Amino acid sequence: MADLTGKKVSDLERESQLFYLFESSDLEAIWPYLKEKVYSSGTTLFNEGDPGDFLAIIRSGRVEVKKQTEFEGSWIVLAQLGKGSILGESSMLDHHPRSASVQVLEDSAMILLYRDALESFCQDYPLLGIKLLKGIGRILSLRLRQLDYRLTQIF
Repeated sequence: MADLTGKKVSDLERESQLFYLFESSDLEAIWPYLKEKVYSSGTTLFNEGDPGDFLAIIRSGRVEVKKQTEFEGSWIVLAQLGKGSILGESSMLDHHPRSASVQVLEDSAMILLYRDALESFCQDYPLLGIKLLKGIGRILSLRLRQLDYRLTQIF
């Protein structure tokens, strides 16, 4: 685990909607439950169908989220995500396989929250766990609204 202290703590509050309900002291409490990892351009973060045991917060860089079509070797790009974006939250919560693949487009630094760490955090800090789960719920809700909007544009 990387040293996630000082300036990095305050940066994360501004960088990610996941922590929109957190105070600075709340961020200090969650730090031991997070891991920082750097991925090189071209790396596959995870593939569609993989187990989903973590979510990632992009601190720097860019990734592409894509889904395999019914035609072998053909992909649909669902999104390109950058700094502050969250990915992998659905599978981490519902224990279903990953619904899409994620390819790193630029060298990227990410903060990872694994399912077991989330569960430990929620047990150790129940009120902060509620704030964190509300943040995840907010992100899922925003994504669903965006999907609704996109579908109405198609039809």
